[in-house]
Amino acid sequence: MSGLGPDAEGMEPAEFRDRLLRGTSAVKARLLDQSVLAGVGNLLADETLWQARISPKAPVRDLTRTDLDRLHRNLDRALERAIANGGVHTGEVIEHRHPGGHCPRCGTEMVHGTVGGRSTWWCPQEQV
Repeated sequence: MSGLGPDAEGMEPAEFRDRLLRGTSAVKARLLDQSVLAGVGNLLADETLWQARISPKAPVRDLTRTDLDRLHRNLDRALERAIANGGVHTGEVIEHRHPGGHCPRCGTEMVHGTVGGRSTWWCPQEQV
């Protein structure tokens, strides 16, 4: 037994919600936990959370079903785009993950911090 959760690609919404809600940590930490779902790395998690407009620091227990379903849809989209465009580094927010970078939607300066022991970038205006 490998200890890996099911592959994030193709996961059904109900299983996604169930697996994320089994924990109490920040949503980004849950997304990165390979025993929860396999295949989500740091860049993909930041892209997905930005697309879904969810704070990486939000405790999973505070997310609504609507939030989780939006997160699932955006994870699927981010994976599809990454595969089609040659990798997750081609995501919309990725090139803005640096000091002085700005949110490509609203122009607010991106914020940097650590979530789940990983470097994390988010838009403080849209990802609250």
